[in-house]
Amino acid sequence: MPSRVSRKKKTNSASLPVIECSCGAQILLVPNVKKMGAAIEAHIIEHTKKIRDSEDAVAEAERIRDDLIIKVLEKASEL
Repeated sequence: MPSRVSRKKKTNSASLPVIECSCGAQILLVPNVKKMGAAIEAHIIEHTKKIRDSEDAVAEAERIRDDLIIKVLEKASEL
């Protein structure tokens, strides 16, 4: 009797929609606004951890947030 073996297809990561931060990090684009926002905010925290001055950290957070949101909207409009 032949056994039923489930074989998962390999996912080609090149076909997944991602946005790229100015630092080179790639963030997977997901169709859930809350989860996408959480992913962006988590990445922003990584950026701001490296900055000691609070004013500079806030400015960097805003710059990264604006850039990533623009990229999300651009990528979404392409899909």
